[in-house]
Amino acid sequence: MKRGKLYGVSVGPGDPSLMTLKAVSCIQQCEVLAVPRTSDGNSLALKIAKGTVDTSEKHIEYLNLLMTRDLAELDKSYQAAAERIEAHLEAGRDVAVLSLGDASLFSSYSYICRILIERGWDAETIPGVTSFSACAALLNRSLTEKNMPLHIFPASMPDLSSALSLPGGKVVMKSGRALSEVKRLLSEQGLAERSALVTDCGLPTQRAFSDIDEAGDESYFTTILIAP
Repeated sequence: MKRGKLYGVSVGPGDPSLMTLKAVSCIQQCEVLAVPRTSDGNSLALKIAKGTVDTSEKHIEYLNLLMTRDLAELDKSYQAAAERIEAHLEAGRDVAVLSLGDASLFSSYSYICRILIERGWDAETIPGVTSFSACAALLNRSLTEKNMPLHIFPASMPDLSSALSLPGGKVVMKSGRALSEVKRLLSEQGLAERSALVTDCGLPTQRAFSDIDEAGDESYFTTILIAP
């Protein structure tokens, strides 16, 4: 019997037109779409995909992935998601796991993919436009300069203050909940004037600030760009 194949499909940061042709083609071909959803039942990744692909005939497998720092609980949710996907693979159905931004960057898919590869399943990851690339394009800013490095940090990382002191350009992702603290650190290190902020990039609620002090309480999907 045909074995199903796992696909990690990057749907970009929010604007459906930023999805790649390969991502659209893969979603069209797969029988099953596995989509993470929030506690209120919404899936942003699926909403983005529906902007370019007719999903009415697809089987939608919702994945209840936790938003927690408890590593044991996170692992349980990844294992549970992998088992639900594996049931389709065993039945010979290809599964596309939809992932916001790029599936290789701070993505729950990468953990699920690792589990299923270890269980012997074939997998393919389809790259996409990252949120920080889309933010930089929106602001007409370069992320890099000559031979300077680019650093990418989650706002929740330990000792963000030391990380911000590294030379080169910087991206601070998922800053919404920690925005006040990140803004304080940028001000203390003299980086505020070199910083810009975008929230909900590519979505109807998108907002951009060249002056981060003008930003108030923003959403989870808040990205800060710091020029080299």
